[in-house]
Amino acid sequence: MKNEMKQLRAILILVALLVAGSANAQILSRGDVFGPGAPPPMIGIELGLGEHTQLGNLDCDCGAVFSSGTGSGLLAAALFELPLDYEWAIGVKAGIDFKNFSSSALVWDTAIVNSGTPTQTRTDTFAMNFNRIGTVKATFMTFAPYVQYQFFRMGPFVQAGLGFDFLMANSLTQDRQLLTNSVQLKDGTTVSNLTFTNGTDQEEIQSGAISEESKLRLGLLISAGYNIQVSDRSVFSPLLTYDFPLTSNTNAAGTTWKIGSLYASAVLKYKLD
Repeated sequence: MKNEMKQLRAILILVALLVAGSANAQILSRGDVFGPGAPPPMIGIELGLGEHTQLGNLDCDCGAVFSSGTGSGLLAAALFELPLDYEWAIGVKAGIDFKNFSSSALVWDTAIVNSGTPTQTRTDTFAMNFNRIGTVKATFMTFAPYVQYQFFRMGPFVQAGLGFDFLMANSLTQDRQLLTNSVQLKDGTTVSNLTFTNGTDQEEIQSGAISEESKLRLGLLISAGYNIQVSDRSVFSPLLTYDFPLTSNTNAAGTTWKIGSLYASAVLKYKLD
């Protein structure tokens, strides 16, 4: 009997919370916007983390081919949202998106090996495999109109939009890394404790902008989120978004590559009336 009373009490509390949530949801109504009982226009901010994936091959002039790169970056945006009724809304976001990814590739190259004693230096050439690490960083100014469907007056919703990303800055950094610390020269001599001239097993061999990267990137944005009313004037929304790239970057060799992104973000919106 005690367990049944506890269960009943829990059910009553849950019902009370649901009723209270429904009552709070009504606070957002201000009458007609484009339909009866539509919520008011909202402004807000979105902050999030993006996981970025390289799609296709990035070819470098040195012969390295980078593929399957991954990385993470930050997203910050401001938004305006105009509900048409309790189900449909249109909106627009504008902000900054920091994308980056890195990948590695094996490159067979010829190295100059300096060995010998402090008083007698020996120079040889030796062909060996190096690991190349390519890191791409890009900063975009973003503009994204979208349409939203709300399943209930509060709670789950989905969005679809088109992202216009304008490239502000980019860079490609390439490092060369030793895969072994010893080699055997043609005469049978073994040279140990190999390093580059900087004294380490890794050195930077390229740093600069990517001329092939498109100045305008288009993406299809598909989102799912959950609206949670936190006061009579504000709504908090966790959001998951996939950015499917529609435009490609073309290498000098004719191959293409894109950046696909998955975002986890938090949106805080305030009503205007």
